[in-house]
Amino acid sequence: MRLSIVVALALSCLTLGAPSRGPSRVCQVRNYGAVGNGVANDTASIQRAIDSCAREGGGRVELRAGRFLSGTLILRDHITFVVARGATLLGSPRIEDYRPFPPEDVAKIALDGSTQSKGNGPYHLIHAEGAVDIAIEGGGVIDGNGTAFWDKGPTGDPVSRRPRPSPLIEFVATRGARIRDVTIRNAPGWTIHPLESANIRISGIVIRNDPKGPNTDAIDVDSSSDVVVSDADIIAGDDCVVLKTTGRRPQRPVPATENVVVKRIRCSSDDQGIKIGTESLGDFRHIEISDVLIYRAPGMYRPPTAGISMSMVDGATFEDVRVKNVVIRDALTPLFLRLGNRGRGQAVPVPGTLSGVTLSNIRASGGTLASSITGLEGHPLRGITLRDIILTMKGGAATPFAGIVPEAAGDYPHAPMFGLLPASVLYIRHVDGLTLANVRLRVSARDARPLAVLESVRGLRADGVSRAWLSR
Repeated sequence: MRLSIVVALALSCLTLGAPSRGPSRVCQVRNYGAVGNGVANDTASIQRAIDSCAREGGGRVELRAGRFLSGTLILRDHITFVVARGATLLGSPRIEDYRPFPPEDVAKIALDGSTQSKGNGPYHLIHAEGAVDIAIEGGGVIDGNGTAFWDKGPTGDPVSRRPRPSPLIEFVATRGARIRDVTIRNAPGWTIHPLESANIRISGIVIRNDPKGPNTDAIDVDSSSDVVVSDADIIAGDDCVVLKTTGRRPQRPVPATENVVVKRIRCSSDDQGIKIGTESLGDFRHIEISDVLIYRAPGMYRPPTAGISMSMVDGATFEDVRVKNVVIRDALTPLFLRLGNRGRGQAVPVPGTLSGVTLSNIRASGGTLASSITGLEGHPLRGITLRDIILTMKGGAATPFAGIVPEAAGDYPHAPMFGLLPASVLYIRHVDGLTLANVRLRVSARDARPLAVLESVRGLRADGVSRAWLSR
């Protein structure tokens, strides 16, 4: 059964090649009236070039040598949008220059006390819906002009109190899209958001967002399938690469995020490095994450909250996830896996399932809060494997843990949610079928707590592991 799943995923990924190119027609935006001086609003001219090219069956719409100020641009079928080296697409600082998609979502912006539902909203710099065979490429820069949409909070840090173009780039119900070889910076919120889309490739990109910018996620893959994210260099003010099932569109049941490959990623964040969840109204399955460096970039005001994070809390199914070849430096918590019962989108919250997760060849150092792998009483995680793992924590607690770790079933899933843990390196609770193979746990400073604590764990296999560090 396991082999068949792996073969199926491999075959599906063979279909993820770059979309076929449309006709060779080239539409240079200056020929349609674009000025490119960073002052004149070029939205209408760029859109004319896109529409003209699309009417001829598709082709390349090119921005060359200049700063092209723009509001919302809508990509059409078979359009490759080229921001060439030496060119910048600069987001307008005026929200009036952005078209909302869908318009009815404008009324929802302030529902949660912030704007754009913490990043997922109707205004975008580049938008496509129901499109086929589109691309963004060229070696140039897309600048979201984020600071134009933020205010200063009580501490002087940026906060979001006004509508903003977020996600900056959004593809909805799109089939066949690629974003490659561009630099994206200063996003006002989320940066790239494929939603209910398929056959997506994101590769060779650099993302540089303000580390203190509100909700400046880099890549949010949402209810999408057959996706490859590779060779990305990211600094973000929120999650670097996150897989979600938000249920933003009315389709029910919420489509799964499945057949996803995330590989060769270098990322620094003030929150999560690679994350699955928290929004989990739809299923997650057949996901592979490999060859990742998660670190604290020089000048980053705080380290990542967690390196690898997985949260299933809204009643769906989470299965067949493999994470391998990961280096985590200075994340406060290296690993966080959580099955909870927040129940968003459910009339009555009912826990989902989290099973079939393998973490292998992971090296983590410099953390301060133990990694945790936790289910709920009566709803355990199932089939969890840790293989070839080295976790080195700072340690230093002078006294043993004397408290009780709460169940916190409906709480927001976040690595610090339980507070101090009874283990210095690894805490595991409510798991059926746990395999630990060649797992080494260390602390840099003497700690009064055991290295690991296992509670309510059934079916433990510990191979190449010293049981001396297990407290139960």
